[in-house]
Amino acid sequence: MYDVVVVGAGPTGCYAARQLARLGYEVLVLEEHTEIGEPVHCTGIISMEACERFDLDPSCVEAHLSSARFVSPSGQSFRVWSDDARAVVVDRSRFDQILAEQALTSGASFLLGTRADDVQVEQDRIVVTGLCLGEALSFRSSLLIIATGADDSITERLGLAQASGPPIFGAQLFAEAGRLEEVEVHLGRTVAPGGFAWAVPANGHGCRVGLVSHAPPHPLLSEFATALEQRGAIRRNGARIRCRAVPCGPRTPSFADRVLVVGDAAGQVKATTSGGIYYGLLGAEAAVSAAHRALCDGDLSGSALADYEEDWVRRIGAEQRTGRLLRRIHRALSDRDIDMFFWLARRAGVPGLLSRLQFDWHSSGLLTVLWRELLGGLTSKSPGARPARQN
Repeated sequence: MYDVVVVGAGPTGCYAARQLARLGYEVLVLEEHTEIGEPVHCTGIISMEACERFDLDPSCVEAHLSSARFVSPSGQSFRVWSDDARAVVVDRSRFDQILAEQALTSGASFLLGTRADDVQVEQDRIVVTGLCLGEALSFRSSLLIIATGADDSITERLGLAQASGPPIFGAQLFAEAGRLEEVEVHLGRTVAPGGFAWAVPANGHGCRVGLVSHAPPHPLLSEFATALEQRGAIRRNGARIRCRAVPCGPRTPSFADRVLVVGDAAGQVKATTSGGIYYGLLGAEAAVSAAHRALCDGDLSGSALADYEEDWVRRIGAEQRTGRLLRRIHRALSDRDIDMFFWLARRAGVPGLLSRLQFDWHSSGLLTVLWRELLGGLTSKSPGARPARQN
């Protein structure tokens, strides 16, 4: 019998396994794929703050990012920049593998090619059943951590992690580098309704091209990639498009008797961009603390684990609420509205203000820009506006 079974060997699952193993617990990680880090669905952009906070291995870094160009539906653009790198692009497959190797070194065990199909919560243990390369197996533990991503049947059967908004989808492909000089972010209903599209160069390691949208993403990404290829920014060369569901906000409850849900499965993502690595690691950190307390006390009831949800919501909840508000505003905008925003933004000095925002904690700053600077710019620069009185 294990102390903890972790289902899912992505960053949040591997991080939780590593930290719990370092605390001396017997940990088993179940991963449905036969290779950790595959398939890759994520662009792999991680802030410098996240790298430093979690002491992430720099050997998988492929590029440092210090600027991005935002493009409107009509082709207007403005540039956001920083003197120092704000984020890095990592080899996402290698990133996951390094965390798994660290967990193994710390004493955790891994079983690949194993899909967890069912969970039974009993009075003194939890039983996970599934298939390992076609063979039926079961595993017993004191605690279960679910780190399976947004598409998860286990949480549904347990009545956990309910979606908090309309579905959103992500799609990505890996292309060869062309003349793409910096990160590009494209907005507009024809590009990605309710979301945005991006192209990220990675210093000779190819380009990541992707989008998030409330509309079916595959045809949208194909059209966006074709447009990039036609202007020589990338060379697609038949790159495969991968699509997946993306959390649009917190999914609660994220705990029950002997169960914790972390990462994308709990909706621990940035509501504005759907990025999940940093917030997922913060959630895993909170889960490790809650698990350690509960295991030490010998009380793994839902009431004993409730502090976990309070902890991670306290860390990222306000940011997620503001981010969802911004996303609702964005979703209501027409292409003409977005073009007007870009026109006003350049005249109100918004790009410089955005350049000073924190990479992972930007929602409150964005609202400040919208209400104080952008609307102030509209008032002062619109035709017929009265000049300020001079005292």
